[in-house]
Amino acid sequence: MIKALALLFFGGEIRAAVLSEKPNFLVILADDLGFADVGWHGSTQVKTPNLDWLAKRGTVLTRHYAQPICTPSRGALMTGYYPIKTGLQVDVITAPRPCGLPLHFRTMPQILRERAGYKTHL
Repeated sequence: MIKALALLFFGGEIRAAVLSEKPNFLVILADDLGFADVGWHGSTQVKTPNLDWLAKRGTVLTRHYAQPICTPSRGALMTGYYPIKTGLQVDVITAPRPCGLPLHFRTMPQILRERAGYKTHL
């Protein structure tokens, strides 16, 4: 039997429709990765056998628009909001800086824990 979870992630909200048991899933966001820099998109220069294996057996999402630096991309992925809405659109947050994602934004791991009963590692 196929086990599936339908997730709709819009504006910081995840609505889960559990069709069966909850599947495990992994989200990978790679900084500075070009479309053709992985084997499953035809790269002959970079060998990515482990990522190719995951892509072949899983779901690859290709409609997440990345920003030219990591902080805005990560904030958008984790919250479902455009970087301008989270205040993370301008710069990279480094370790010594006393700033980050405003606390009123709920993240994907928080919502998955609270609404879908997942255990997360973030």
